[in-house]
Amino acid sequence: MPGLQLCSTDGRGYLIPLGEEKISIGRHPDNTLPLNDEAASRHHAAIEPDGEGGYRITDLGSRNGTKVNSHKLVKASWPLEPGTTIKIGGHCFAIEEEASIESVRRDVRSRTIDSDNSWLDELNGMLMSLPPKGEGLEPVGLIDSTGRSSTALSGDAAGPQAMRLTLLLAGKSRATDVHLEPKLGSWHLRFRVDGQMVHIGDLPSKVGQLALGLVKAACQMQPAAQDAVQDGRFSVKFKSRRVDYRVSVTPSVHGPKLVLRVLDASIAPRSLSELGLPGYMHERLRKVCTKEQGFVLVCGPTGSGKTTTLYNAMREIDRESTNVVTIEDPVEYQLEGTTQIPIDEHKGNTFNQLLRSVLRQDPDVILVGEIRDEETARTAMQAAMTGHLVFSTVHSKDSISAVFRLLDLKVEPFLVASSLDLVIAQRLVRSLCEVCKRGVKVKPGESTRLGKYLEGKGELFVPVGCAACLKTGYRGRRAVYEMLDFSDDLRDVILQEPTISAMKKVVERGIFTSLLQAGWQLAAKGYTDLEEVDRVAGGGTG
Repeated sequence: MPGLQLCSTDGRGYLIPLGEEKISIGRHPDNTLPLNDEAASRHHAAIEPDGEGGYRITDLGSRNGTKVNSHKLVKASWPLEPGTTIKIGGHCFAIEEEASIESVRRDVRSRTIDSDNSWLDELNGMLMSLPPKGEGLEPVGLIDSTGRSSTALSGDAAGPQAMRLTLLLAGKSRATDVHLEPKLGSWHLRFRVDGQMVHIGDLPSKVGQLALGLVKAACQMQPAAQDAVQDGRFSVKFKSRRVDYRVSVTPSVHGPKLVLRVLDASIAPRSLSELGLPGYMHERLRKVCTKEQGFVLVCGPTGSGKTTTLYNAMREIDRESTNVVTIEDPVEYQLEGTTQIPIDEHKGNTFNQLLRSVLRQDPDVILVGEIRDEETARTAMQAAMTGHLVFSTVHSKDSISAVFRLLDLKVEPFLVASSLDLVIAQRLVRSLCEVCKRGVKVKPGESTRLGKYLEGKGELFVPVGCAACLKTGYRGRRAVYEMLDFSDDLRDVILQEPTISAMKKVVERGIFTSLLQAGWQLAAKGYTDLEEVDRVAGGGTG
């Protein structure tokens, strides 16, 4: 049967005409079609004329068999005709008539490398548009999970180019996560920038496959494990810094999805003064960090910068003359002069178990990544009362709610009242892009709402969107804080019948700024807009 062709249907770009010659398929390089696929056998299957004008596929005794039209062949052959589907290892093919090849090519044009390089121009243009404008292309060196250096990102092939540009673009846009997700006919590339998902562009299917393969090789993952959940890590050496990446590969409907967590220490604040804390909060936190015992609790949702705040608080401590231990899930950044311990619940190394063990290691300062249960909370607070300086985090909407969260965990009120020194609540609000933000007249309702924070201004700013901010209207983030400073009056309320209204009455007698009020101050100064403040801090104490 003349005019047939073997086409890949998974975006790998194979187009092989069927003729008089036998086509062998397998992992061995001597095959007509060698496959880089651990799920395929060395000599897996063969396609050849059947002597009657048609073609047959024969399984060559492969260990995993050959699937034809979803039926598994083992040491058997099957006649081929247009529409027949074939699966060999992790590769999928179909038999197509030659007359329809052009239409097939048009349908999968975005999957092939040579058909359209618009993705390359789009990524390059985006990279050059981000500030500092005109800069972006630089050498990139890969360091795999074993610590070996590689030039895999330096080539001009589509896979290395796509991955190199993606990592450069992620660094320049200050992305925290990179998502590469297979869809029908293409791969969607999105970044999490300033806490929000931003669509960057689409990659042809073949390019996406090559980029995924490069990352899996860097992480020493099994390349053929298409349906397995895999985790790993690798690093990249840029011109002025090294960036680590935590890798997750998860199967989805159209293939494995790749997510990279970007661990770029160069963009994180490096000291307490860089956090943007109001003056009185900075001084109070710094003072607690110089004490021999106490408890600092930071609260907020995931991704609100709690760990960054605690790390910078611990940088105020003389780590040469003290024994500083952290218990984290996971350890993402290295903090010099400390012993950092990751939890591993599969081995029984929970926060509580490790905390009890650490207390036998003669610690002076302990960071407990998160308080999740009664035992961890009670042990941490007892440690703070017996001569240790303890830092930790908890999930709650504001500082007052954090106290009730501890009480809900059945921690005795006397422990909460006696051990806590500071509770800091925080959120991250997006900063308006300085290139494109636009001033608008203050509305009467906004004037009433912001009151004294406006300081007589008649204008607020709103986002617009431009190339410099990936058309989001925002670039970068700022933290807003509220601090609950434990006084004797506040401890008395907690020891008696604590209520939100009773605690508010006490804290408002001193200096207290809520998350929402802190956001209003930023909006009044033109750093962010009211809609962003309401989105992020609207659920806090007003």
